Amino acid sequence: MSTHDAAELERIASDIAARLGDQLPGAILQLLKSGVDLAGEPLQLDCSVRRIDHASPGVADQAYPLASVGLGETVSRISSPAGTPGILYGVASPVKSPNSALINRRSSNRVEEVSSGLATPTTSPRSQDLRSSKVRKANNSLRISTPNRADGRLAQRDVSLPRKKRMPDNPALQPSTLDKYIGGVWDSIFSGIKLDPTEVIAQWQAIESSGQPRLLADTEKELLVHHGSVTQGVFGRMSILARKVSQASRTCRSLEVIVQAHWVQCFDDRVAELVATLPRDQAKKQTIAEACLDFGWSEKELRNKMAIWKGYYDIKKSGGWAALVFAGAGLYRFCKYRVSFTEDTFATLQMLRHRFEVAADTLHPSKQIDGLCLQIMTKTPADPCSNQLIGWRQLLGIIGGPTERTYNDHPHDFVVCGSSGEAIPLPITYHQWDKEFSYVHLEESVIDREVWGDYDPRLVTVDPPSDTHKCQQCQELQSDDPRDNRCVCYPTLYGSVRPGSTPVQIFRTPNGKNNGLLACCSFAAGTAIAEFVGLITANLANMDVMVGQTDKAVYQIWQGRRGNFTRFVNHSCQPNSQYERFVWMGIQRIVLVSMGVEAGEEITVDYSESYWKVSLPYPEQCNEMLLILAQNLDKVCLCGHEKCRYRDRNRSILPAATAS
Repeated sequence: MSTHDAAELERIASDIAARLGDQLPGAILQLLKSGVDLAGEPLQLDCSVRRIDHASPGVADQAYPLASVGLGETVSRISSPAGTPGILYGVASPVKSPNSALINRRSSNRVEEVSSGLATPTTSPRSQDLRSSKVRKANNSLRISTPNRADGRLAQRDVSLPRKKRMPDNPALQPSTLDKYIGGVWDSIFSGIKLDPTEVIAQWQAIESSGQPRLLADTEKELLVHHGSVTQGVFGRMSILARKVSQASRTCRSLEVIVQAHWVQCFDDRVAELVATLPRDQAKKQTIAEACLDFGWSEKELRNKMAIWKGYYDIKKSGGWAALVFAGAGLYRFCKYRVSFTEDTFATLQMLRHRFEVAADTLHPSKQIDGLCLQIMTKTPADPCSNQLIGWRQLLGIIGGPTERTYNDHPHDFVVCGSSGEAIPLPITYHQWDKEFSYVHLEESVIDREVWGDYDPRLVTVDPPSDTHKCQQCQELQSDDPRDNRCVCYPTLYGSVRPGSTPVQIFRTPNGKNNGLLACCSFAAGTAIAEFVGLITANLANMDVMVGQTDKAVYQIWQGRRGNFTRFVNHSCQPNSQYERFVWMGIQRIVLVSMGVEAGEEITVDYSESYWKVSLPYPEQCNEMLLILAQNLDKVCLCGHEKCRYRDRNRSILPAATAS
């Protein structure tokens, strides 16, 4: 017999034994439950195997005995629940091995089966080792143990209740209801949704000569490309239609909660008016009766609605209208169960009020519409021939609320979390150093033509040259057209549709670092937050720059007067993000990548040793004072971490050395 055949036979034997071990405890238990008392007499376990021919039902082949094993002395009995026979201890319970699935060896429609009585099969040493590696649980939470005495006597073990599952040392904390609600608000604000019902209302009321509403006719005009097939054209038109209807539905939901929250205020005002002549309880009851007549609802139904609407009103009072208008799908549940309706909750919403409004006003600005659309939406008189501005605040016009934006211009022209709570203009935070400070926000880096001319120093040479671009990391095709792009290394930045904005805000740090970058939503580890954008230049000295290098050039990216929000990322000796080089479409980019940033955290990176220390060309030729100066520049690390690498730097050395 070959070694291969011997191994195969051993595997089959192990599988049959394992299957027998799986079925044996249940078979014994069923026997005991039938009323048979096995205690008090010696036992013998017999086992045989036979073939079954499925082609001839009812005809059984000869059985082949496997083993006849005596269980030794009398099996002892233990107490068991009422009405349940005693449970046998000491029966070996083989454990299912990785290959112990049902053996299905077919030959002329014949299947091998194990037929077992009360017998313990003899097994090979290998199968015994496989089954003895762990203990199998029996019914009623009782454990069956293996024999542990040489004379074959069955050992008993104490019955123990199942242990409670041990919690991990650092369990993942689930966000509270308040955290989910706040996260929903931020998601809505930064998602790029448009709260403009007039786009649908006006188009639906305008009927074209074809008899179709303009809403349907205009979908054809909005198709980005000419579709090659009828099915593709229908799909494109329905995508645009679905977008418009979803937008209108979301906007109408915002209008709904605005009206319902304001209704609560009107209800309280009506009760206050009646209190002048009626007791408060009676005044409230009369106001409810008046509302029931107007709504056509029962008092119970109205009170149920009022409980939810009161939650909307409470949110509006603390977090402002933006906290209500941009609330996510969990708003109803949040207000229905009121689990997080505490003083701390409303204090948190109060602190977030201006942050919500800055993001909402700047990311959802007004746009020009004709007076007819405005009149349709707000039901207020307007000149049909005039063009007026409308934004998310215009929705408040339905209740006579303020429609003017508080914050204008770019989202990062304001610094939140100031001492007064309100956002302050960005230039003011730099006036102590530069009275003329200004900052231009860029979407893409700008080449310094005086230094580089028409050449882009970030260009990466590809050998051999090609008209297409492949990612150096994943080797997939790169394209600015999402339909052709296959590279998904950083989909939040390159090669995909980005309808929304990055959920970050510039904030005033509390520990003297001036401004920093605050994450409004979480960024999973490995997620690209933004590209480092600024002026592509060279040869700048004594200025904070980002240095990049390709096979042909060394360049600098300067963000002193123009760039994006990555300018405000502070240093930390224990950062939660880092900068990485990435080549997109043949151009080297420097990308800010998350290492795991939670919502509400400051986004930080490690500026590296080159920022904190001077690189001396010939340190062995420098005197001791110059070496000390190189390690103690006029910079202070304010990260505040216990493992701060630069806390012992001595700024006083610099003026002392200069004086000498």
